[in-house]
Amino acid sequence: MNFVETCSLQEITPGTSRPIRIGTTDIALFNVEGTIYALENSCPHAGAALSNGNLCGKVVTCRSHGWRFDVTNGQLLVAPQIAAKTFPVMITDGKVMVQLEA
Repeated sequence: MNFVETCSLQEITPGTSRPIRIGTTDIALFNVEGTIYALENSCPHAGAALSNGNLCGKVVTCRSHGWRFDVTNGQLLVAPQIAAKTFPVMITDGKVMVQLEA
């Protein structure tokens, strides 16, 4: 599958997140110091939206139960074998592009 345009880079300022949907897939975009990362917008624990979590540096904390994920790789900090699915991201002409499948 090709990369899909999601939003303008200006819509996600550093230190913030934004939920998007591509088809039936909910994705959370995170801006960490100008780099955009994309995770499935569902905590593996109980399905809460990660885009609603508190982003501090490269770590997002799920609001439901406090699970903390590294948005750069989707891994749960205390148990890296548990992870939210990640998606490739590229920026083209100021637009955030996400690829669902390689």
